[in-house]
Amino acid sequence: MKDVRGGGIMLTGLEEKDVIKVKQYVTDKKGRKVAAIIDIDELYRLEELIEEISDLKVIEERKDEPVEDYEAYSRRRKACRGV
Repeated sequence: MKDVRGGGIMLTGLEEKDVIKVKQYVTDKKGRKVAAIIDIDELYRLEELIEEISDLKVIEERKDEPVEDYEAYSRRRKACRGV
């Protein structure tokens, strides 16, 4: 387990890939953490992770919607447009 005060990470049952890798914390006058500094590559990794989580949320929300074959959907759309 690594200490987070000087940056680094603290693992508590999570794998290293599951945590945010903080280089340094910014503290206020009382020593409370108010911000964190991370590498740009870590920022990109987090952006991808957030996008994946968002996609999974949409999938979960739509799992009970009826399924329609693409060909049937396409024929129905064309019929509505009069093409």
